[in-house]
Amino acid sequence: GATSGTGVCFTRDPNCGENSLFGEFLIDAQGEDVVAGIRTPQPISELEACMPDVYKEFKTNTDILEKHYGDMQDIEFTIQEGKLFMLQTRTGKRGG
Repeated sequence: GATSGTGVCFTRDPNCGENSLFGEFLIDAQGEDVVAGIRTPQPISELEACMPDVYKEFKTNTDILEKHYGDMQDIEFTIQEGKLFMLQTRTGKRGG
């Protein structure tokens, strides 16, 4: 439903290193829907307007993860009925 979704995100822009979230998410989706190409995902920045509390928690978590691992993170997450679940994080690969 409208309070659930899934997404992928880097803690920084992998192309230039800018310190801003870089990723995509889909409302009313799950698992691989974001990368499957069936629907067009929204930029991660739009999550703040759709689900402000979830976005705030997500941003806090991404800051903690990057600080803990000392490098840009590539993160997978899901939202179920307004509750955020951080599924996986790994060191992100940089472009260019």
